[in-house]
Amino acid sequence: MNQLNYSSKAIDDLLLKAKSYGARIDSQSFSKVASLLEQAVKFQLPDNGDLFEDGFRALPAIFRLPYPVIAAEFQIVRNARLEHQPLSKRGEEVMASSKRIALAIEINTDNFEEFSWMLPKEKFDLLTLDGSIAIIPVFYLDGQQQWTIPPLGVVIPSRKIDPRPDLEDQTKKIYGNTLPKGMQQVPLEEHPIVLMPEYVRELQSVEGTDYIMAVTAQDTHDESRAILGLLEILSCKNVVTETVQPAKALNKKRLAKGKLPFFEYKILTLPNESISSKTSGRTHASPRVHLRRGHIRRLLGKNVWVNATIVGNSNSGVIIKDYSVTKSS
Repeated sequence: MNQLNYSSKAIDDLLLKAKSYGARIDSQSFSKVASLLEQAVKFQLPDNGDLFEDGFRALPAIFRLPYPVIAAEFQIVRNARLEHQPLSKRGEEVMASSKRIALAIEINTDNFEEFSWMLPKEKFDLLTLDGSIAIIPVFYLDGQQQWTIPPLGVVIPSRKIDPRPDLEDQTKKIYGNTLPKGMQQVPLEEHPIVLMPEYVRELQSVEGTDYIMAVTAQDTHDESRAILGLLEILSCKNVVTETVQPAKALNKKRLAKGKLPFFEYKILTLPNESISSKTSGRTHASPRVHLRRGHIRRLLGKNVWVNATIVGNSNSGVIIKDYSVTKSS
């Protein structure tokens, strides 16, 4: 897997964007997001940010980030099976965005005030009861060749809560009442967070609250699914996290030019020894590697919780696309 190195380039663009906004309140958001992106632990995901296609059934009942702030990088590519298109649509305006960063922050009672600049204050009890995860999309506009952020992000309570039934209807409005086949609603309750308050006020006065909610779901769709998928796979017992260091020579050149160095990245690998391929003497083909939900197993008179794991035959195809499978020594 080739390193994407999106974060370093995005930080430079966001800081330039902050300067271009001058004294406007929205300029502060670009600077704050750039700072969060710099301190985030970076993960690199496969194309389209897709990990498992199981509807997040194995996501823990209360899910947490592996670090206080993480950034998951991935590229959007055309894929006929998934019917993914590198397009972000708002009304009649279509913008190609083939490079994405999902920036995620763990929210709790201790740091809610720190992030109150973007969080809905009236949701304090809900968002701090079991904690929550704020997700900020950072995306590259292909036409402008520049990284930016949307006016709104999203925050998801860390305890599984069913989504509002009217959210899908609101989102459909900006797609002519039919969602694109490649767009699936996140099956959890979400709340918008305001990244660009001045712009959002202008947008709301013209389009209304329903439109704001729909735009939030649309703008955060890929990034929310990428983060939730990452959390789901990190709950698997047989997934190993490895750190990939940037090339020293390349960073030396970047520093000499006054540029931000490239960061280290976390990637996920599957040790072969943890992949089960037993077929109990049957002659049918081995299953593809897949996610098995956690369950309670009774052993020696006691109940044992078995975490979600990855099972199957690696030779039959790995569902965790573009991730390496290491051989045990």
